[in-house]
Amino acid sequence: MPLVLLSGCGSDPKAPDTTAPPGFTVVKDDKAGVAVAIPADWQRVALTDELDDFNRTANRMRGENPKLSTALVLARVVAQSGGKLFAVDREGTTSVNLTVDKAKEKTLDEIMAATKPALTSAGATEISDEAVALPAGPAKRVRFKLPMGTGEGQVILDEVQYYLLKDGKAYILTVVAADPALALTIAETLRIR
Repeated sequence: MPLVLLSGCGSDPKAPDTTAPPGFTVVKDDKAGVAVAIPADWQRVALTDELDDFNRTANRMRGENPKLSTALVLARVVAQSGGKLFAVDREGTTSVNLTVDKAKEKTLDEIMAATKPALTSAGATEISDEAVALPAGPAKRVRFKLPMGTGEGQVILDEVQYYLLKDGKAYILTVVAADPALALTIAETLRIR
């Protein structure tokens, strides 16, 4: 569930450091104050709220690798919602995205109370959540299945989301169609300023 990024305060914000496990690379966003490691062979999709620019880039990527079509549909949704990161494997089957927004809720339980009905109304099934401790802080891990329409029909995506709260902002790291161990490895590298 993508959210809009709000920039951090300060004259020269920097992303924190994180360590990439073997086979991963670190991606930082100084403005957002986040760093996370993603598989080194995954392709990043530039996110912009200028849809014409996004569509040109997405069409070029789709032409170079038609397997990315479904992931690019998801990337467009994330881009339209102000996402800060989107990366996808070369097969187009597994992706990660990161969004940040000013939180209305004060606790992770309040976020879950709002998120679960929203997921259900979006067609998500098999929704479960649990508290987890990540290096970036206490989090809620939410797992579910979500239908996504593509140009070729509908696919059901397995998703894992990690929700964190810090300094009045909600951070949501979403890993789509990944082995749960891979999703956890990515989540454990997330650092927040």
